[in-house]
Amino acid sequence: MANEPSVSRSPLVLSIDVGSSSVRAAAHTADGSPIPGSEAQIASGFDTTPDGGVQVDADILFDRLVQAIDVALQRLGPQVTTIQSVGASVFASSVLGVSAAGEPRTPIYTYADTRCAADASVLRQEWDVAASYDRTGTPIHASYVPARLRWLRRTQPHVVRQVARWITFAEYAFQRLFGRPCGLGLSLAAWSGMLNRRELDWDLATLGALHVDPGSLGAIDPAGEPLRGLAEPWRQRWPALVDVPWFPALGDGLCSNLGTAPGEADAIVFNIGTSAAVRALVSGPVRSVPAGLWEYRVDRSRSLLGGAESNGGIVVAWLRELLSGVRGDDPDDVVAPLPPDGHGLTVLPFLAGERSPGWDDSARATIHGARLNTRPADLLLAGIEAVAYRLAAIYDLLVPVIGEPHVVHVSGGALQRSDRWTQILADVLGRPVIRSAVAEPTSRGAAIWALQSLGHPFPANEIHEGDQPFEPNLDHHALYQEARARQRRLYQRMAGIGGLEAR
Repeated sequence: MANEPSVSRSPLVLSIDVGSSSVRAAAHTADGSPIPGSEAQIASGFDTTPDGGVQVDADILFDRLVQAIDVALQRLGPQVTTIQSVGASVFASSVLGVSAAGEPRTPIYTYADTRCAADASVLRQEWDVAASYDRTGTPIHASYVPARLRWLRRTQPHVVRQVARWITFAEYAFQRLFGRPCGLGLSLAAWSGMLNRRELDWDLATLGALHVDPGSLGAIDPAGEPLRGLAEPWRQRWPALVDVPWFPALGDGLCSNLGTAPGEADAIVFNIGTSAAVRALVSGPVRSVPAGLWEYRVDRSRSLLGGAESNGGIVVAWLRELLSGVRGDDPDDVVAPLPPDGHGLTVLPFLAGERSPGWDDSARATIHGARLNTRPADLLLAGIEAVAYRLAAIYDLLVPVIGEPHVVHVSGGALQRSDRWTQILADVLGRPVIRSAVAEPTSRGAAIWALQSLGHPFPANEIHEGDQPFEPNLDHHALYQEARARQRRLYQRMAGIGGLEAR
């Protein structure tokens, strides 16, 4: 077939990436490169509600996953027979309730759902916050499962009574594919906020405080052993995947780091897509998780340390939709004439609450300093800079743990589309950053995990063709230091308004 994708190396790995805006599937070669022409992307998205709900129907999302696999296998053609394993990435901190038969009784609740913010506040008053943080590596916050379970029991007890098990979307999908409960790997368990980071099992103190039976949660497999043997009808639908190993799904943050800098022990990775994060793979468990960050265990010897924000590229998308003067235009072109922080605006970009480092789930966006001469382009640049400042605050907490020297990599769709935003990050940090040329680092990371599990190592300090360094402008760095201080002062002034905590 003329359009059949070509394979440069074997083995091939099928990578599945269930994200917040799409579900992807693609075949990857032994170096983690996607095979051109094999990629499938099915549009997806979360449903939002006026009261802060961000959720999605489990069966609809599963159908999108199936469709993505169908398309990828069809595009690969006869070469599907060379697939040796399947790796998967799923947006983290998801939970849904299912019946004893495995049928959904709730939608999938996502990390961005803030309806349980009040319940998180109550738990912070009732629990020993420091002890909980030390055990789980996560704060008590609306993005994690403990507050969500409390909210469900408080607001929907009739629904909770129908639930036999609380599982992630990955567990739901694998149960349908393999015809049996399949449990989950460490990274998705850690993202729940209920994993004991030292014992690598559910934290019994947390479950006891929530009155949750450990048997109502999935079995955690610290070794990440693969599954084999698809159930019907998938055996007939995908014969090439029936007996290959399917590795337990990973959290998308881990996959993003692996796909950007797979072999580096001294790499700090910034990723800005719809949300945003700053993360590093470290030896784990760490002795003490720095306040403001989280630690998610990856395997028996490593952890992902860092922080995340729900407000990344979504801030720019929201501003472009709101401001008719920049809608439809390339953001770089819109802000090109504007000097750094020349607009006089200070922005708290908390459209979906705050995660790291302040963990204020009831925080709201604030724009301060607007004047009659403020233009849409000013607001757009101020929003881009504001996100960079929040990520720099996470970076500042991470650097003492990682130490020097270290390399800063940046990735994600928002940065790949914007030289200006990437340059702003370098200027705010005051150090060089390397923008990854990998178009889909999360999908690639899922493939790399599977390949590493099959015994294929990846070299340290890997450089991709097209990776681009950005050197900081130190004059701009000085301006941004002042702007960051201004943002911190506004943050502190807003304490007590919309729930912001002074930090």
